[in-house]
Amino acid sequence: MSRLIQCVDHVQLPVSNLEKATEWYSNVLGLEIMSLGWLKFGEGPLLMLHYSSKDTNVSWLSEEDFPMPAFMFLTKDIKKLFETLKENKTIIRMYQDEGFGWVIKFVDPFGNELGAYQPNAQN
Repeated sequence: MSRLIQCVDHVQLPVSNLEKATEWYSNVLGLEIMSLGWLKFGEGPLLMLHYSSKDTNVSWLSEEDFPMPAFMFLTKDIKKLFETLKENKTIIRMYQDEGFGWVIKFVDPFGNELGAYQPNAQN
């Protein structure tokens, strides 16, 4: 059977201010701005920031009612990411070694639950 879906092309996040969100994702997370609301990671799918005046964001709750990200970023320097997020007064929900690698879960300025991890060298 042939695959009907090839890959993830882009991920969409709702934001209440497209200009400020584009700037935050570029300045804080280091994504490359392609155009307003469209950003590029080092590799993989693109990120599309989608303006919404609705009180909405991307998240879900675990069985323990912990806010969870819909997707996780991959990083090679989670300590620097942690420090950068702290410097930018980002809400950090969790930062710890999970055994397979270090994980950080945080909230962008628009309420979207995000996460990143740095796998251990052997992974």
